[in-house]
Amino acid sequence: MAVGWKKFTGKSQYPELTANDQGSAFTYGSKRDRGFRMGWIQGKKKRNTDEEIEIINWINHITSEKVSTSDPLESLHDGKILCKLLLRINPNSLLKPVNQKPPLFSASENVKNFIDSLLNAGFIEVELFEVTDLVEKRDFSRVCKTLQFLRERAEDIQKF
Repeated sequence: MAVGWKKFTGKSQYPELTANDQGSAFTYGSKRDRGFRMGWIQGKKKRNTDEEIEIINWINHITSEKVSTSDPLESLHDGKILCKLLLRINPNSLLKPVNQKPPLFSASENVKNFIDSLLNAGFIEVELFEVTDLVEKRDFSRVCKTLQFLRERAEDIQKF
């Protein structure tokens, strides 16, 4: 549709489907348009920004950090702030110390430490996000759901 509309009007707001010479690699638009995402194809749901902002403000309040409301995945992807949040709720809750190395080396280890610590505190796997959701900055809605469960159970974890 985008190609036909572009031929008809001379412009299109949608990227075109392109392929390499062998037809083996398809992309939507040129490499410049990779920021364009089709949520309905990727299975992404509508985000509840009010809940997300509420969770981010809670994190900022507990940790005294400045997590960005415009791009929270960028602030949280290395896992250090999440580990700090868990330590503020209960200083004995982390299974391993926080890895302070640069994010390239420590991100997945810190996020896995956070998730494993929540499992140890009684969370079930269905309530938790995947490590790749945060490290690869994929899906903040799943991360937000886990943080909502954490906020609801913060008092129980303090006793743990």
